[in-house]
Order: sequence, then C-alpha cells, then structure tokens
Amino acid sequence: MSLVKNEWMKIFSKVSTYIFIAFLLLAALGAAVIDYKLIPDETNKDWKQELNADIKEQEKALEAKEISEEEKAAIMEDINYNKQLLADNINPDLNTNWTYMAEWTTLLTSFVTLFVVIVCSSLVSSEFSDGTIKQLLIRPYKRWKILLSKYITSLLFAALLLASLLIFSYLIGIIFFGNGSYSDKIMDPASFELSPVVVGEHFADMIVYWIPGFLVITTIAFMLSTLFKNQALAVGISIFILFASSTLNMVIQSFIGKYEWLKFVLFPHLDLRGYISGTIEMFDGATLGFSMGVLGIYYLIFLALTFFFFQKKDITN
Repeated sequence: MSLVKNEWMKIFSKVSTYIFIAFLLLAALGAAVIDYKLIPDETNKDWKQELNADIKEQEKALEAKEISEEEKAAIMEDINYNKQLLADNINPDLNTNWTYMAEWTTLLTSFVTLFVVIVCSSLVSSEFSDGTIKQLLIRPYKRWKILLSKYITSLLFAALLLASLLIFSYLIGIIFFGNGSYSDKIMDPASFELSPVVVGEHFADMIVYWIPGFLVITTIAFMLSTLFKNQALAVGISIFILFASSTLNMVIQSFIGKYEWLKFVLFPHLDLRGYISGTIEMFDGATLGFSMGVLGIYYLIFLALTFFFFQKKDITN
C-alpha cells in the first residue's frame, strides 16, 4: 500500500492530471449546453396529442395521388414509429439527466480512455526517461511488487476519471434538464427495431459493456510502458493503437468470413456494446461469452508479458 500511495502522489504531482479532470468537467458541461440549445424545451407539451395529430397528417399524406412508393414507405415507417411510441407510452421529447447521460456521457468515455492511455503508457517509461528507475528499484521491494503497485495505481486512476465523468454528467444533467426517472422509457437508439428500453438500464449497460475493452486497452498501454524506455515512444504507440483499433476492426470484419482465425484477433472484441440490443452481430457465431473469453485471454497474456519483461529488463543504461 505504501508503494501504491507513492505512485498515487506521483500522478497528482503532475499538472496534466488536474487538466484531464477539468477537461472532463468542461466536456460534460459543453455537451449539456449543446443539447440544451439544440433541443427545444417541450416538457409541458401534450406529446400524445401531438403524436396523434402527426399520425393523422401522415395518413392524409398517404392518400395523395402524386406520392411515390419510396415516399409511401417512409411515411408508413414514421406512422409505425409514432404508433409504437404511443403503445409503449414513450415521450419522444423526453429530456432529463438520464437521457442526457445515455446520449452524451457514453460518447465522452472516449476521453477517459485517451487520458488513461496517456498516463498508463508513461508510468514506467517515464522512470527510464527521467533516470529515476534505479532509485526506485534499489528500494527494499521486489520488482514485481513495484510494478504491481504501478498497475494498481493505473487502475485506480482509470476508476477515478470514470467516476468523475459520471458524477459531473449526473449533476450537470440535473442542472440543465432536471432529475428524471431512472425507469423512464426510450426507444433503443442502438437497435434497428422498434424496441423500448429503460433509459437508466440502457445507460448502465453502455458503461458496463464498455469497461472490459477499456481495461484491456489500459493494460496494453501499461505493457508498452514497460517495454519501451522512451516515454514519448510508449505514449505515441499507445495512442496510435487506440485510434487505429476502430479502423483495424472494420478491416478484420471484412475479411473474417474468409479467414476463420481472424475471429480470435483482439480488435473486433474491444467494444462489447454491440451486444446490448442483441440485434448487432459482429460476425457469424460471435457471442458475448466468446468475446469476453477472447478479452480475458489477451488480458492475461498482456499482464504476463508485462511482468516478465520488467523482471528481465536491464537498467544499467
């Protein structure tokens, strides 16, 4: 614990740490301002009456002689959508702190990933770059304990940033949109079908399903920090992997039908949120259990490589 405490103090001795936290606050505030300005406040409107009026107008539009088949299909789709909203008692204009978090906070988690990658990829490499690694390793602790304390600290920092974002978003959402109900229903934004979901549960699922991939990316960044003595190189490669992962995922998805072994590559499994609705299948045979298994195996491999190479690392230079 003393080692973890020491590493924690190192993180908070850097100005960048406070900049990251402040940025999350400003990002959550900026998203709320954008949402507040773009979406008019129609809380007091009789949305059921408005929907019924829209349906009647759309049904009249279907009777027009000059209407094309494509326009008919689009209008029918709108009618079915509005009728489904009425049947499930879903207010399409609902705008509360929970709808704000479901729409915006889930997007802002990408900043948490970026900041954690930057910090984790420099935790060990910075010791080599600054020349402080020798003073660290001459302390009466085994190497694996020193490295473990740094890894635990990286996980704690990741948890801190995520918690900060969630708290900022919740409070800012209340200020701008009011404290809505966790159990309010919305149409599932991730589904191609008209399926209602509880907004609070949907938001919680989006965060929970994001965490496993986030943990693996954090571990990759930490591993690279132990492999490279140059801090800039470790951070640069970590950020490159982070931003290239989505592109690599699309490339792998396009070839996975031809090459069966590609389903065991890491990148298609980093974002599990496609499994939430149950309507998006990454590739034939993909399941949540399979993806979790692949992530678990890679996680253990990355951890093993991290501790192995750190134990063997030469610090004489």
